[in-house]
Amino acid sequence: MARLIARRDFLAGGAALAAGIAGSPARAAFNDPIVGTATIGVAGPFTGDAIRLGEQMGNGVRAAIDEANRLRGTMDRLFAMRTFDDQNTLASGLQNAQFAVDDGSITCVVGHLSGRITEQTLQTYVNGHLPILIPASTFDRITSHGYADVLRLATKDSTEGDLAGAFVVSKGRPKSSVVLYQDADYGIDVAAGYHERMLKEKIDSKAIRFTFEKPDYAGVSKATLAAQADAVYLAGTVKDMGPMLHQLRADGYAGPLYASQGFFDAATTTKYKTEAEGLIVSSSMPPLQLAPSVYRIRLDYEQKYGPFTPLAAFSYAAAQIAIAAIRRSGAADRLAVARILNYPSNYDTVVGPLAFLNSGDPQDPNVYFYSVKDAKWSYVQAAHRSSFVLK
Repeated sequence: MARLIARRDFLAGGAALAAGIAGSPARAAFNDPIVGTATIGVAGPFTGDAIRLGEQMGNGVRAAIDEANRLRGTMDRLFAMRTFDDQNTLASGLQNAQFAVDDGSITCVVGHLSGRITEQTLQTYVNGHLPILIPASTFDRITSHGYADVLRLATKDSTEGDLAGAFVVSKGRPKSSVVLYQDADYGIDVAAGYHERMLKEKIDSKAIRFTFEKPDYAGVSKATLAAQADAVYLAGTVKDMGPMLHQLRADGYAGPLYASQGFFDAATTTKYKTEAEGLIVSSSMPPLQLAPSVYRIRLDYEQKYGPFTPLAAFSYAAAQIAIAAIRRSGAADRLAVARILNYPSNYDTVVGPLAFLNSGDPQDPNVYFYSVKDAKWSYVQAAHRSSFVLK
C-alpha cells in the first residue's frame, strides 16, 4: 500500500480489508428524458497500489445509487456514478478534481482517499462550486479552512483523541498517562486531543514523540515505563507503531493499552494477536451488526460485493446524503445541491444519523470502542450513546 495512504484516511485500514469487484449499476435507464439524471462523481484510486480501496469507495456509492434507483418514485430523479481515478497521488488528484469540475453533469463528488490529497484539491472544488463529501479522511486540516460545500463524515482526529481520553478516564481514572506518536502524517492531532483531555481532567499526562523513519521502539518503551504510566495510548497506525505493542509487553508493561483508529485493522488481530490482547481501539465505524435499521442494506451489500468495510460504509453514507439532498430540493445542478447541503439538515445514513456544523464536520461526533479478545474484535461501547446502536 502506498505510503501516501498513511493515516490521513482512517478508513483505508478498517477491520475488514476485502472488497468486492466493481459491478454495473442495477438500472439501465440512466438517461430518462422526463425526470433526468443526477450524476455523482467518485474520486479515488481506481488503478495503482490502492485500487482495492478505490473499489470499496466505488462499491459503496454504487450500492447506494442502486438502492435509490430501485426504490424511486415515478417523478424521482435517476442517479448515476462517474469515477475519477486519482491513483492516490497528488498530481493525479489535482488533475482529476479539475476534470470533475469541468464536467457539467457532475452534481457533487465523493472522495478522496488520502487526507493530504483531499486537502490540496479543496480549492479546485470550491472554485468550481462543486460540493465534496469526504468519506475517508480524519485529517483535522480538511475542515479548518472555512470552505463551504465541504462535508466530512468521519470524526476528525483531535476530537477522536478527546473522546478517547474521556473514555480512558471513565474506565478507571489513571493517575498518570502516556501518549505515543510519531513525526509522521498521522498521529499528532489525535495525540494532542488525548493529551489535552487528560490535562483538563487533572491527570498527569506525558506526550512522547519519536521518529517515523528510524523508530527506536526500545528507547520509547524505556521512556514510557520511566513515566510510571497507568495507561498508555498509541496515536498511530498498526503498520508503523504495531511493534510498540510487543516492546511494551516484553519490557514488562502490564497496564491497559489504548490506541487510535489506525489500529482498527486486521493486522492488529493477526500479526500482534498475543500482544494486542485487551487492547482497546476507537473508530468512527459503528458496529453495524448492532444497528437493526440498516440490517437489510448491509445484507444486500454483502451478498453482492462482500464485506461491508468501513470505507465502503462511509462512501455509501456519503452517497445517501447527496441523494437525499437532491431529492429534497429537486436540485437540478451543482449550485442547487450546494445550497441544500449548506442548509442545516438531518440525514439518516447507513453509519447513523448525521448533521453538519458550518465547518463541515459532524454536529454530534462520536467514536466507537472495540477491544481485542482471543484475536478477534469485540465491541465495547460508544463514546456517547445513540439510538442507532442497540448497545
